[in-house]
Order: sequence, then C-alpha cells, then structure tokens
Amino acid sequence: MHTEKYTQLLQENQELKHLIHQFKNLLDSIPDPVFMKDENLKWIYGNPVILNLYSIDKDNYIGKTEDQLLPAEFAESCMESDRQAVAKGTISKSEEQARDAEGVLHYFEVFKVPSYDKESGEFTGLIGVGRDITKRKETQEALEAENLKRKEHEEKLANLTATLEEKVTRRTLQLEEEKRKAVQLSYVDTLTNLNNRRAYYEQSIAVDTHARTMHTHYAVILLDIDYFKNINDTHGHAIGDEVLKALAHELKTNLREDDIEGRIGGEEFAITLVNTTLAEATKIAEKLCDAIANIQLKEFEEVSVTASFGVTEYHRDSAHFEDILSKADEALYHAKVSGRNSVKATTFDAQTSTEA
Repeated sequence: MHTEKYTQLLQENQELKHLIHQFKNLLDSIPDPVFMKDENLKWIYGNPVILNLYSIDKDNYIGKTEDQLLPAEFAESCMESDRQAVAKGTISKSEEQARDAEGVLHYFEVFKVPSYDKESGEFTGLIGVGRDITKRKETQEALEAENLKRKEHEEKLANLTATLEEKVTRRTLQLEEEKRKAVQLSYVDTLTNLNNRRAYYEQSIAVDTHARTMHTHYAVILLDIDYFKNINDTHGHAIGDEVLKALAHELKTNLREDDIEGRIGGEEFAITLVNTTLAEATKIAEKLCDAIANIQLKEFEEVSVTASFGVTEYHRDSAHFEDILSKADEALYHAKVSGRNSVKATTFDAQTSTEA
C-alpha cells in the first residue's frame, strides 16, 4: 500500500516537473521581456530577453533586487513601479527603459500583475511582461517633430501675413484695448480700484434680493469726504486724488471680504454690509471715521481729511434697494449739517436721523 502511494507521488512529482519545465520553456521562448518576483520583490525568474537586455548574469540573479541587477539610471524607476503595482492590487501598466548592448535606449510598456494568497490575502509575488514600444515612441517623436516644423511654417506664414496687414492688426489691437478699458471702466473705478457706481449697485441689488428671499439682513453706509472741494482748490487735484486713494485703502483694510464697497460719486462712497445689523454697521462706520481722520499723506502732512457717515439697515417695508440707499443719504445729510466728521444712523421707523 505504501509502495503504491509512493509510486503515485513520484509520478505526480515527475508530471509537475514536466509542467514546470514546459512553462519555463514557454516563457523562455516569448520574444518580449518576462520576469517573476517573490513576496519581497526579489527576482525568481527572468527570461533570456530581459536577462540579455540588462546584461544580467543568468546564473547569479535569483533572490536579488533591481538595485543589485539593473543600471542605476533604471533601477529606482522599475522598483517604484513594482511598489505601485503592489499597492494598486491589480494589473497595472508602466513605462520603463533599458539600453541594449550598443547603448541604444529602448522604451518598454510593462504590464505587472501582483498575486495574493487566497486564504490570508497576503502578497505572494509579481509577474511582469514588457513590450518594446521604441518604434512607437520614435514614430510619436517624429510626428511631434513634424508638427513642430508645421507650426514653425505656420508661424512664418503668420508673420508674413502680419507684416502685410500691420496697419489693420495695429488698429485691431487698439480697438481691443479700448474695449478692455471700456469694460473695466464700466465696473471699476480706475483711481481707487473700488467698484464704480454701476458695479456697486448691481452687487448690492443682488444682496437686497437675497435678503428679501431668504429673510436675511444687511446694512448700508454712505460717506462723503468733508470739504473735499477745498482740498482740491487749496492743494490741487493731484492731492485730491491721493486723498481718494488713501480713503479707498482704509475701506479695503477695515472691511470684510464679503462686504461691498464702491465709489459712487466724486468724493462719495457707499458700503453694503452683508448679514450686519444697524448697531454693528454703526460701529464699523465709527471705526472708519476714526481711521480716515488719521490719514496722513506723505510729504503733505498739512492736509487734513475727515468724512461724514450716514448709516441705515435693510427694512422689509422698503420697495427697492434705492429706498435703503436714500435712507442712508438722509442720515449722511444730517451728519453734514450737524458739524461733519461724524456718524449718524437712522431706520425706516425714525422720523429723523439719530446720533450714532
């Protein structure tokens, strides 16, 4: 009985060896690079193509890694693609390189398949098959070179055309620049880089619409530079422009990113404060009032700058955003006639503006 079992095992072993021999012969005969690695990514098999490609000693490579077998210029990239294949856990594709015996660089498209133990799920090895895509790369590079030549030809042709149509092109560029400036002017105050009247109104009307739909809150501040005409008459319009820019800087510095500020007149500015109550808006206006009063222009310290402020808040009984702005203007007027350099606030329920 034992003799029969031993004979059977011996026969199965012989058949297994035969199958392994056939499988190895099959892999050896494949004209593309083929390799196998163990769970530590050490080589356990390489067919003649890959061994010859990297000049690997066929009798002394088992159990070694790329950094022990491959030239340094290729080893790390091959090892990294192995690691990525294992991490991915499924078949992966990478591009690797090698030099033949004449030193010619070859490109390979390599497919790597990691294997795992069915029961434990642990990584057990990796098999890879490469395909020489050097000709494809050369064709691609040749096509790119041809496209480059075609592009250079087109550029030369375009330059000739541009030379013949120089006057037309120059005029076209002038018109485009004028259009760009016109668009900018339609939304940006070029002196202060704040929103201009149009942009301020559009953005604030959007806030007003949102407040009416979503029942949110907002406040509006109007401010006007005190005695600005005197500044221009006494010191010149250039200094007046510096005052406007300095005031705009204070607005940008002291307001939140979501707030909307704009220059809506010569020396008049408006601010829409989203999600802000009248009390909060009044404090912001007072802060701005102090900041503006402390403005000092370089080389023109004798120029004194103050501003008057009118503050109000959104009210559901107002029909339009302009109603809110008009209410803030009432408060601003009260600040002006009450001595300037001050903040006045009002609501739709108030008959007159009140001291902030």
